[in-house]
Amino acid sequence: MKLLASILGAALLTGAAPSSWASPVESQGVASPPPGSDVRFTEVPAFSFTERSGATVTLEDLAGAPWIAVPFYARCLGPCPSLTGDLRARVYERLAGSDVRLVSFSVDPRFDSPEVLQEWAERFQVEDDRWLFLTGELSDMEAFVRDGLKVALARDETLEPGLAVTHSTRLPVVDPEGRIAGWYECAADGLGRAELEANMDLMTNVALALSTAPQAGGPPASSLPAINAGLNGLATILLVLGYRAIRRGDRDRHAALMKTAFATSAAFLACYVYYHTAVLPLQGGPTKFHGTGAAKVGYLVLLGTHVVLAAVNLPMILRTLLLARREDWERHRRWARWTFPIWLYVSVTGVVVYVVLYHLNPAP
Repeated sequence: MKLLASILGAALLTGAAPSSWASPVESQGVASPPPGSDVRFTEVPAFSFTERSGATVTLEDLAGAPWIAVPFYARCLGPCPSLTGDLRARVYERLAGSDVRLVSFSVDPRFDSPEVLQEWAERFQVEDDRWLFLTGELSDMEAFVRDGLKVALARDETLEPGLAVTHSTRLPVVDPEGRIAGWYECAADGLGRAELEANMDLMTNVALALSTAPQAGGPPASSLPAINAGLNGLATILLVLGYRAIRRGDRDRHAALMKTAFATSAAFLACYVYYHTAVLPLQGGPTKFHGTGAAKVGYLVLLGTHVVLAAVNLPMILRTLLLARREDWERHRRWARWTFPIWLYVSVTGVVVYVVLYHLNPAP
């Protein structure tokens, strides 16, 4: 319980968190950068293939938004069915509401006609164009997968059709400019289930970061940081009014204001937890502070003291309120002399951190 209280304390009154909190998945290596990385690899060459709907899809049609490439074939007796199912359950659902697409390229295009691809899509309950299934000429498709996507591919016509084609399951993420931003392993036999799921989550976060990262110097992609700052600002006002009330001897007004301040902080906690668990993963992590030198030192000191004192302050607030409830006024006053200034500092700096990070933080 003490550990839980410390964690909640850091969340209760803080407006931002260290960036390491928001990225539990480690990068797989130099070819699999984490969200927010500026690393780019090869450019994807132009292509023109046929979608399950019968429409022609080109590289230009995908320009302007990120996409994830998925080599597969419908007769596969290996990983293709399970991989497609995992992507449907773990990636496709999370991409809803974004402009990121999944694009599957058949490496058995002589069999995978648009009709076969339509049946494949229906099998996995894909009913919209957020996931494209492409086929085309065999030589063009093989060259594109091998040389364009840089995905290993081999064919042995002496084997039965479901085993005749082998291909890597290390999937490329392509940025809006058509450059590969990394490859992410999603079905290797040597990896455990937890590792594969972590890799798929990492791949999804990378793709979403390419799509939803806020523009440099612009407003945050979500309104929740502003709401959280507003709750911190409201708590500041309530604290000051509560202090003035007790200085004037109005104990009832003081009690009402301090209880309201605590309720405001509790509302902040709910918004904070939702933002960091449901919103930030879709944005690829927290907003970075771009300042350098003294500006960066000053920001880190501000953020560090804000977070540490928020964690310390929560049990102090609870203790101070409990003593008031017991009408132990002497001990209540002693605790309040320390609790109040720390609470006020944390509330004020929560607003300051928001302003600095989201409105005074131009990109380099």
